[in-house]
Amino acid sequence: MADIQTNQPPEAAQAGITKWRRIVAELDWDRLPELLAENVTYRSPAAFEPYQGKDTMVAILRVVFGIMEDFTYLRHFSSGTGFVLEFSTRVGNERLSGADFVEFDEDGKITDFMVMMRPAGAVELLSSEAARRLAAG
Repeated sequence: MADIQTNQPPEAAQAGITKWRRIVAELDWDRLPELLAENVTYRSPAAFEPYQGKDTMVAILRVVFGIMEDFTYLRHFSSGTGFVLEFSTRVGNERLSGADFVEFDEDGKITDFMVMMRPAGAVELLSSEAARRLAAG
């Protein structure tokens, strides 16, 4: 059985999550690249294979947050290297709930970002609209 870690992330990660939450609250995607490690990995709930790189992650999040409405972080949990942030949102009339798993490096840059959401039908609706918008522009 794996050891359970209950320690707080380093100060750099705590500062990073504060910056992340500010970017999301203000939808300030122009500031996101400074928070991302060069080789950041983004794990989407709609694809098994992860996406790599700052530009890709920023482009996806711009589109996804342009579709979602009433996005709210409800609570968060921490580990030795990052955070899990529980959220709720809406796509049209469909409610979604999920969690962002965010890992940081020693400089407070996001190195790995995984999103898990439910229910499946609402995730499919979000992903198809995001794919349509990304293909269009």
